[in-house]
Amino acid sequence: MIKSYERLKKQNKEKISVPKSAQDLIDIDTIYKDGIFCSKNKYSKTYRFKDINYSIASKDEKVGLFLNYSELLNSLDSSTMTKITINNRKINIKEFKEKILIPLRNDHLDKYRKEYNDMLLEKVSGADGIIQEKYITITAFKKNVEEARNFFSRVTVELSSHFSKLGSQLEELDAIERLKILHDFYRNGHEEQFSFDMDVSMRKGHHFKDAICPQMPKFHDKYFQLGDKYGRVMYLSEYARYVKDSFISELCSLNKNLMYSMDIITVPTDEAVKEVERKWLGVETNITNWQRRQNANNNFSAVIPYDMELQRKESKEFLDDLTVRDQRMMLGCMTIVHLADSLEELDNDTEALMAIARKYMCELDILFFASRQLDGLSSVLPIGTNKLNIIRTLLTESMAVFIPFRAQEVVDDGAFGLDKCFTNNLIMCNKEKLMNPNAFQLGVPGSGKSFLTKEQIVFLALATQDDIIICDPEAEYSLLVKELGGEVITIAAGSENHINAMDMLEGYGDSGNPVGDKSQFIMSLFEQLDRDGIKPVDRSIIDRCVTLVFQDYYRTRKMPTLVTLREKLLEQPEIEARSLALKLELFTDGSLDAFAHQTNVNTSSRIVSYDIFKLGKQLKTMGLLVITDAMINRVNENWRKGKRTHIILDEFHVVFENEEMLQLQLGMEQFRKEMAILLELHKMLNIC
Repeated sequence: MIKSYERLKKQNKEKISVPKSAQDLIDIDTIYKDGIFCSKNKYSKTYRFKDINYSIASKDEKVGLFLNYSELLNSLDSSTMTKITINNRKINIKEFKEKILIPLRNDHLDKYRKEYNDMLLEKVSGADGIIQEKYITITAFKKNVEEARNFFSRVTVELSSHFSKLGSQLEELDAIERLKILHDFYRNGHEEQFSFDMDVSMRKGHHFKDAICPQMPKFHDKYFQLGDKYGRVMYLSEYARYVKDSFISELCSLNKNLMYSMDIITVPTDEAVKEVERKWLGVETNITNWQRRQNANNNFSAVIPYDMELQRKESKEFLDDLTVRDQRMMLGCMTIVHLADSLEELDNDTEALMAIARKYMCELDILFFASRQLDGLSSVLPIGTNKLNIIRTLLTESMAVFIPFRAQEVVDDGAFGLDKCFTNNLIMCNKEKLMNPNAFQLGVPGSGKSFLTKEQIVFLALATQDDIIICDPEAEYSLLVKELGGEVITIAAGSENHINAMDMLEGYGDSGNPVGDKSQFIMSLFEQLDRDGIKPVDRSIIDRCVTLVFQDYYRTRKMPTLVTLREKLLEQPEIEARSLALKLELFTDGSLDAFAHQTNVNTSSRIVSYDIFKLGKQLKTMGLLVITDAMINRVNENWRKGKRTHIILDEFHVVFENEEMLQLQLGMEQFRKEMAILLELHKMLNIC
C-alpha cells in the first residue's frame, strides 16, 4: 500500500451527490481573482504554457528536450495532483478580427485591406478555425486560501524555471481566463458571448456558475449533450510496452473540439522502493513455493515458468530504475473528451481517435454509464479534480513519453500572416516584438524570395505607418510600389535621376563623427574604382579632402558633390591625389556621373524603391553603396522623428564581395539602434 496515494485518495474523496441543476455540474465552490479555485479543501491553479518545436527538432535536440521534461516531472510535489491539458478550441472570430485584421483608413488602399482581411479569414476557416492551447493545473490540499497562495507562489517559480529550460514560457491564468476556458467548452459555438465581471457579479448577488454553465446538459450511457453539441469522454485503458513520443501529438492533431488531460501523482521514492521490494518479495515467494511443489513431486529439473521469470526481471529492473537511475514512480490517468455537432459525427471522431491509439498499440475505451461520463467530464477539464479511480503505474521516462509539445505557433497582434506546413495553422508574427527583428531570406533562384518579400511590403503598407525603402537590382518591385502610391527612383548611366553620393544629414553615421563616417564611405567608393584597392597614403588624402570639403559645407551650407571632392583632390600637392582625381574623373565628368550631381528626386516618400537594374556592371556595386548611404540618411532622419523604417535589400550577396563593403554592412548595425528593421535577400548557388 502506498501511503501517500491513499492519503490523497482520502482527501480527494467526496460524498456522492446527484446534480440538480446545470450549475451543479461544475465542481467549483469558490473562485478568487488571482485564479485560485476552491472545492471543499482542494485549491487549484492553472498555468498556460507555450508550445515548443519538439516534433520538428533533430534527434539530439529531442533527447535534450525529453530529459528536461523528465526533470520537470521529477520536480512535481508528491502532496499535490498535477493535470497537463491540451485544449483544441475554436478561434474566437470576434477577438480574431479585433486583434489581427487590418482596420480601414478611408484611403485609396482600403480595397486592398478588405481583400487582405478576406484572405486571412479564409485561411482561418480553411484550418477549421481550431487553435491549440496547453495548460498545467496544480491541485493542493490546504487549510485556507492564504496557505494555498504561499504554496502556489513557490510552485510558480519552480515551474517557470523548468519551462524556461525547455524553451517555453509559463503564464499564470487569473479567474476570468480560467472561467473563459470552461465557458468556451460548456457553451461551444457561443464563445463570443462570454462576459463576466467579478465585482459586478458580487454586487448583484449573481453566481459565477451562471455565466459559464452548459445549457440543457444531458448525460447518456456512452455520451452526453451540452446544448446542441454531443460529447464523449474516453480514457486510455491499455498501455503499450513501448510508446512513441509522437502519440499525444498525433492524438491531438484532430481538427475538432477536444480536450486531453493526463493526471499525474508522484510517489515519494522511499515509499516507491518499499512497494517495489514488497512486490518483488511476493514474486520470489511465489517462485519458491512453486519450486517446493515441484520438488515434492520429485521434479528437480523443472524450469521456472516464463511469466514468473518475467515478473522477477521486471521487478528488479523497476527497483534499479528507482535506486540507480533516479527515476520516480508516478501514477497516471489519461482522459480525453471531444465534441461534435451530431451523434454520427461523434461516433466517427471516436473511431478516428481509437484508430490512432491502436496504431500505437494502445486502447482507448469509452466510459460507460451516465454517471461515469459526468465524472470523466469533471476530471478531464482543467479544474483540478479527478473523480476516476483509474491509475497506471509509470516511471518518469514512461510518463515523459506522453510529452505535450508539438510545434510552436506564433499569433501576434498586428502581425504578418503565413501558412504553417506542420500544423496547418496560421503563423502571425510581429517582428517588432522579436529580440532581433532583422532577417535574411535565403533560397535558390526561383524559390519565391521576392514573392514573399512583396507580401511583406503589401502588409507593411496596409497595416502600418512605417517607411519602406527598397533596393531593387532586378526591377521587380516597381509596379507594386507605384500601385501602393510610392516613389520609384530609376538610376542608370545617363539618367535624369540623380542621387548625391556626398549627401549627409544631421546625425549621420554611428561613431559620433559624421565626417569620419562619410570619409570611410568615400574610401569604399574608391575601392570600387580600382581592383587593386587603395593604399594607406590614398586613405590619408581622401580623409583630408573629405574633411576640407565638409568644412566648406558647414560654412556655406551648400551640399558638396563628387565633383567638389575631385576639385579638392586636384588642389592637393601629392602626386597620389592627382591619381585619385583621375580615377574619379569617369564618375564625375564622364558618362558614369549618375552619383556626381545634387539629388533631384523625391526621397521623402513613405515608400521608396531604388531601381538600379539598368546600371552597368561598373556602376552596380557602387550604386548599392550610394543607395545604402542614402538609406542611412533616411533612417537617421526618421529616428529623430520617432518613426520606424523597413529596409529591404535584394541581391545582398554583392555586399560581401570585398572587405570595404563588408565593413559598410557591419556599420549598418546602427539600424538596430535607430528603429529600423532590415530584410536582406540572398541567392544560394551551388558552384561546381
